Amino acid sequence: MNFIENCRHPSFAGSFYPSEKFKLEEMVRNYIQRAEVPEEIRKQDISAILVPHAGYKYSGPVAGYSYKAVEGKNYTTVILMGPSHNFYSTSFILDNRDFYKTPLGLVEIDKEVINFLSKFERFETITNIHDEEHSLEVQIPFIQLALGNVKLAPILFGDVSKTSMITMAEAIDKIINTFTDRKFLIISSSDLSHYHTYEEAYELDKKLAQIFESKDFEKYISYLAHREIEACGAGPLGTLIYYAREKNKTAKVLKLLNSGDTSGPKDYVVGYMSGVVY
Repeated sequence: MNFIENCRHPSFAGSFYPSEKFKLEEMVRNYIQRAEVPEEIRKQDISAILVPHAGYKYSGPVAGYSYKAVEGKNYTTVILMGPSHNFYSTSFILDNRDFYKTPLGLVEIDKEVINFLSKFERFETITNIHDEEHSLEVQIPFIQLALGNVKLAPILFGDVSKTSMITMAEAIDKIINTFTDRKFLIISSSDLSHYHTYEEAYELDKKLAQIFESKDFEKYISYLAHREIEACGAGPLGTLIYYAREKNKTAKVLKLLNSGDTSGPKDYVVGYMSGVVY
């Protein structure tokens, strides 16, 4: 099998982001360059970032902040987590192909990490589910331009239970402790509240931002259950909160906006947040 056959080709180029290489590179670089991230944060040993995953004109200005924080840092493998919008499973869904492709080129899959995860209970490989999902794909051009030549471990959440979040955080810890020759960056992909008015969305998302920085995992679970906060990537985001708490790390919000800020109409908006863990 040649590498082009064993490759995930882009499904959302031309819709969520430009399909032309020049336009895509220019757009992503602009989002990163315009983001104002304090130097004291950029100097930190950042182990994880939170990023949104909508079409670039909506969420790109917010995603740029997280990628600005890690731009040029020497990671070797990105553990990329996102929600599965179209497929429910109690398992985590892996992709064991050789490459992810975007208009900017190829990113190699870290097959050793994926094979390691595939031996755990509740982890399974279903490549066609990855073909239909945008939450990971839209991160790849940002990763290519901010981080350069890194490998990728793509993981989709099949459900958003508390158990899943803890299981994934523990799996990440095992990965990091096993592959000590690698420098990992964890990326959690999630949008926040959906289709509220601008004012309602702001209040919901502000609560979630406060929970993120306080690392209050129990409150996060309770507020989700009672719809006091919303996150379509609740699993990856909860994993990040739990991991930061257990590892006694700092969680910091870099930018909190919604589509009413980035693209216009304010009657029904979607919330976006960027953040770092160090």
